[in-house]
Amino acid sequence: MDAKMYVGNLSYDVTQEELQALFEAHGAVSDVFIV
Repeated sequence: MDAKMYVGNLSYDVTQEELQALFEAHGAVSDVFIV
């Protein structure tokens, strides 16, 4: 099952790799987009 999640109020210093590593502890992450 694919799902999308919005995470707001992040530091400008956060990277896609950091977010992926944090959320992979809870399941597979296919894509990370920082806007």
